[in-house]
Amino acid sequence: MKTENHETSDTNVLFSSPLLRTPLSGSVANAGRHYELPTPPVSCRNLMEQALFGDMCTTMAPMDHRRAGWPVASLVDFATDSEGTPIFSLSPMAMHTRNIKVDPRCSLVVEMPGWRGLASARLTLFGTVRKVPDDKQDLARRLFKSKHSEENMSYGTSEFPLYALTDIKDVYYVGGYGQVKWVDPIDYLSSAPDKVCDRAVQDPLELLNNVNAEYRLRIPSLYPDCSRAKIIAVDRCGMDVRLKTGEGHYVVQRIRFHGPAESYGEVRDEVEAILSDGFKKLRKSR
Repeated sequence: MKTENHETSDTNVLFSSPLLRTPLSGSVANAGRHYELPTPPVSCRNLMEQALFGDMCTTMAPMDHRRAGWPVASLVDFATDSEGTPIFSLSPMAMHTRNIKVDPRCSLVVEMPGWRGLASARLTLFGTVRKVPDDKQDLARRLFKSKHSEENMSYGTSEFPLYALTDIKDVYYVGGYGQVKWVDPIDYLSSAPDKVCDRAVQDPLELLNNVNAEYRLRIPSLYPDCSRAKIIAVDRCGMDVRLKTGEGHYVVQRIRFHGPAESYGEVRDEVEAILSDGFKKLRKSR
């Protein structure tokens, strides 16, 4: 799906159609109006870029007579094209693949990785699953491989046919407790994810948590009674950090950047500046 004023690439589009707050992740406003946050459509696109897996919900086909007509959910890995259309590599023998051959209507539930629970951001896409046209199978496979390595693919191989969730009818976005938004499919498809969330370009979340592990070790010192931190979401405006308290509970903290970050290098500089400013304030308070 294309809309006016939305630039697309023919090579990527497969189908045209204090700071403590209530625990939240996924860049949803809940800490005050002064916190700049992505719009819900952009938050949805960011989530789809950062998540690797989702639950594909289909209707049991008559051949599976035990529960024919009942809804069933299956864990699947996915990638997206430049418009946010989910792409799947599905085994012909999988239950969900058999189901969509009878009834292609499907919903895909995707959660923000790194934080599981009712306070986590998640979305549900409603649409139709169909096989990617033969002349675009190679393109879809390249997009899928750009996000998934062989070892984290559901079936251990990428040679199964590629499918896509097309004709998206609705997007249901939940940012956490009390944060619910129905996102218009046109707004979703015509929005672009923040550059720092594009896994095909880079993965700043993984780099910040693994390569620069010292950030995780230093962040808790900015907050009383926090012993451990993990960066669970990042966007151009800031990041969400999961903190473990002294009592063993977890809270999610929104840390706003001084300015928009468009690359991993800029995210790293922002984190360094935030930590430096925080330590200066701590020293002055002592």
